[in-house]
Amino acid sequence: MKLKIFSRTNSPGVKLSVTTKIAIALSLLISFLMAAVGASVFLRDQALFQKSLEEKGWNTLHIALSLSNTGLLSGDKDFMNSFVKKIGADQDLSHVMVLDSAGRVLARTEGKQSGAVINDEDTRQALAAKTDKMIVRRDAGGKPALMDFYTPINAASGGTAGYLQLGVDLSELNQHATSTIINIALITIAAILAGIFLAALITKRILQRPLLDLTAATEKLATGDFSYKVPVRNLDELGDLAAAFNTMSVHLANLIQSVKSSAVDINKSAEQILGRLKSSNRANNRLSQTFDMLKQDTGGQVSILKEAARLSDHLYGQSKHAMDCILQILGEVSKTVHSAEGGFAAISKINSHMEESHRSLENIFDTLKQLADKEPRISEAIGFFTELMEKNKACTVQVALHAARTGNEELTRSAEELHRISEKSNHFINELSGGLDIVQNTCRDATTTLGLRLESLSEEKDTIKRAGESLEKVLHSLLRSKDMIEETASSAHKQTASIEDIKRNHTGIIEELNRSMKSSSSAENDAKMQMENLHDIDSLAKKMVRMVDRLNVLSLQFKV
Repeated sequence: MKLKIFSRTNSPGVKLSVTTKIAIALSLLISFLMAAVGASVFLRDQALFQKSLEEKGWNTLHIALSLSNTGLLSGDKDFMNSFVKKIGADQDLSHVMVLDSAGRVLARTEGKQSGAVINDEDTRQALAAKTDKMIVRRDAGGKPALMDFYTPINAASGGTAGYLQLGVDLSELNQHATSTIINIALITIAAILAGIFLAALITKRILQRPLLDLTAATEKLATGDFSYKVPVRNLDELGDLAAAFNTMSVHLANLIQSVKSSAVDINKSAEQILGRLKSSNRANNRLSQTFDMLKQDTGGQVSILKEAARLSDHLYGQSKHAMDCILQILGEVSKTVHSAEGGFAAISKINSHMEESHRSLENIFDTLKQLADKEPRISEAIGFFTELMEKNKACTVQVALHAARTGNEELTRSAEELHRISEKSNHFINELSGGLDIVQNTCRDATTTLGLRLESLSEEKDTIKRAGESLEKVLHSLLRSKDMIEETASSAHKQTASIEDIKRNHTGIIEELNRSMKSSSSAENDAKMQMENLHDIDSLAKKMVRMVDRLNVLSLQFKV
């Protein structure tokens, strides 16, 4: 069977590791970036909205300053009350007050506390400053609830005749903040779900197929089929492992074929040596029967022994070549084991990243459940406000009827203004109720989808775990192969030493035969000496037969 060397040409492009690719996929699941961007957008939007309210408050305060100057200096309280009510009709203003220099209330939009002294710490500081001042007041929860603006009313003499205070309601700012947070949360959830889907898809494409290819190639290699090639799908650690596996299978096939050829050559050489030594043994038997043919047969034996020595040298060379081939195989297997260990470590990292992602998704799932638990309380609050507005409508109707009976135009305008406020409040409550329904539906859909993605991520974890187990089996198989090759190398080393010992014995036997032939030539008439030489030659021939048998055993071991 002809074996072709498999080569892989690197296609142009950037080489990315498996860890890098999985990190890119899992980075879509990390909500840190979305949280940072959302926080930046939220803070900037809140700052702009608050700044617009602050500018509106200062503009309204400065416009009203000239009117309050006239009323305070003239002492007309009716004018000041009418003035503050008109200014306070703006829905963004919570109240408008005119204070004298001592902090006593001269006029207020609600009509209450007239004549009372405002003596809180913030008001005292604002009055003591005698200049424009803005104070942000917070509710019990620490959220901004009100912005109070103070400006002095200068008397004609140059002193301070009083102060104009204007309060801007920040409830719209808080509602805008809540809406922005909900939108950012929905966008973050959508990005996380998309990241989960993409991570699952990339994990299947990058890991599962290459590992199945490696498992199939290992099974083929275990059965002795070296022709199967692992497809190189990616330029990463798994791609390098597949290429190294293909290279190892080609080298294994070539080296095993070379070892088989060497074993066949050694066997043939041993058979030739055995045949020639058997011929030499028969010649020695004939020499024991007839002494006249001793010189001729001894010369033939020397030639045969020289040929045997040459074959022993050839066998020694083949043995060394086989030893080198085995060492090359051992080196290739060691490289492949190193590559497999790297792949196993990469899969372990992937498994740990997937577990971290699973824990993050479970935390998000718990957060959505908590949000769903708070929905009934929000619905109850909306129902309470709806009932309150209904009562307000009834009250407005009574005020309008009373105004019609008494003919009080101011009360009629107040009833109309109260009616408009009720209509706007009802419209706002309806919008808030509709928005809450949308949020409830979105949360339920997100909870269902997130549950499905958690199950999908669990399945992907199981897939990666099975892939790691498969690669671990491949690694154990390679380690067993490495141990077997090391044992073979040790046996080959011992056999090479034995062949070298036989080679030295061949040289000694040839020298002994040459000395015996010289002794026979110098003692042609001495039959006793010639018989001793013949006995020596016979014993040397028997020793050669034993060495040939030993060579035959070694050749069989090389075949195995």
